[in-house]
Amino acid sequence: MFRRKATAPDGSRWTLGRRWLPRRKRMEGVDTGSFEFPDLGSADDILGAILLVVFGAIAILFLIVTLFNVVVLAIELTILILGLILGLFARVVLRKPWTVFAKSGPWLEERQVVGWRASRRLLDELAGEIESGRLQLALDDRRRLDD
Repeated sequence: MFRRKATAPDGSRWTLGRRWLPRRKRMEGVDTGSFEFPDLGSADDILGAILLVVFGAIAILFLIVTLFNVVVLAIELTILILGLILGLFARVVLRKPWTVFAKSGPWLEERQVVGWRASRRLLDELAGEIESGRLQLALDDRRRLDD
């Protein structure tokens, strides 16, 4: 969302932006594979009828679980939308600070600032520091002091 790019004198590309929410871990997708439905033939004999009942019960259970997930998803989306509304309220009315970041490879600089316009000014300042090379020098000095 609304990212800005800047290039340092050494040629490294930096991404600048505002962060609405703290970072969280991403979940890996689940591989469901392929499921082939067995051929039941006709349900004339007793074995076919039993298999039909078993697969019918599995289908009903699957629908119940699926509908439960749909309801839970609707509740989660409602909570997410309410969270976004409350977050916007906190940012605008209660003046919660924005997290402005500049990132390039292992380098990450984050600063807090209150107000949208102030965060825009800070983004411009960070871009100027990156393009002049001052930010990398400051990060190098800070890293040497930490070691």
